[in-house]
Amino acid sequence: MSQTLSTQIKGVDLDGSRLITALDKVSSHPFLKSDFATALIDAGVSQAHDTDLVRRVMQYLKRQGLIDFDVASASWSLTSLGHMRLPHRTLPLLPTAAIQSVPKLQNNRLEQIAEYGRVVVGALACAILLTALIGLNASFAWELGREAAQFQVLFTMGMMALDVMRPGFVMIGFHLNGQGRLVMGSTALTVALVLSPVSVLSTTSILSASFLLGAEINSDAATRAQTREALRVQHQNLLQRAAQDEAAWRQECARGGCGPIARELEAEFQRTVAEAQAALDQIISLTEADEGNSELLARLVTTFEGLGLFGAGRQILLPLFLAISLELGALFGPALLLRRRRI
Repeated sequence: MSQTLSTQIKGVDLDGSRLITALDKVSSHPFLKSDFATALIDAGVSQAHDTDLVRRVMQYLKRQGLIDFDVASASWSLTSLGHMRLPHRTLPLLPTAAIQSVPKLQNNRLEQIAEYGRVVVGALACAILLTALIGLNASFAWELGREAAQFQVLFTMGMMALDVMRPGFVMIGFHLNGQGRLVMGSTALTVALVLSPVSVLSTTSILSASFLLGAEINSDAATRAQTREALRVQHQNLLQRAAQDEAAWRQECARGGCGPIARELEAEFQRTVAEAQAALDQIISLTEADEGNSELLARLVTTFEGLGLFGAGRQILLPLFLAISLELGALFGPALLLRRRRI
């Protein structure tokens, strides 16, 4: 953030970076004034042995909206805005594991075991892929038939049956063509391919809805970011105005006693503080709203937009590509696996 915390309290110049360092040291748990004093000393503020200085520093940080006092636990803790001011940490890179080279198997028995393992893994992959495709198309059918419960159930069952039938037709077609029965085999393959557009359409619709949701999340996040930045500026201005109002109020009390003018100045100061707190509450609310969204989906959509695969005029391109890939894998994967097993 561009806002600086540097200030002067009781004639002591306090660098904002040292205050942030002290806050970072106590950010993991609720803390007492003595804990914060120790953190200030560790951060290089030697004058933190003065308890009155520490108290004023904490009140200053509270007015900035970075810390708050919990009466129930009688302890201090960082606010959401305070956590946002902490320095970013980066995780250390994990050491890459050494790649183990697998010696080539020479024994025929070991080759058979390896071949059997490949078949099992391939069958498992095909089963997972087919299950995923059935789930996507069933979701599409379920949403499409929401108007009537009976139609919803029947349409979903029909889509699931088609998803199971298409790979079966391809397997039968390959088997019949291998036996020389080309007419029957070609017919089975044709039926499977004719039924494929239904699956491609439904899968594309489901995937497109997910990507559009990610685009909406990004758009809403950008709007909230602009609003949050405007609120931060407003909050800072209100804090400055509150400091001026407080100074005018105390100056009036010192000059002529706390009379009607001083009470009016105090009331103006309290109103400014309330407005600053309201702005801070809105900032926290907008930050929490961002945390509730799917960050991975939003980042994926941003990445695809950067690659030119998704965006204005290209919303259908990537979902269609993924749908066709899923359909081809579910259609021809089991059949090719069957031929592999017969080798």
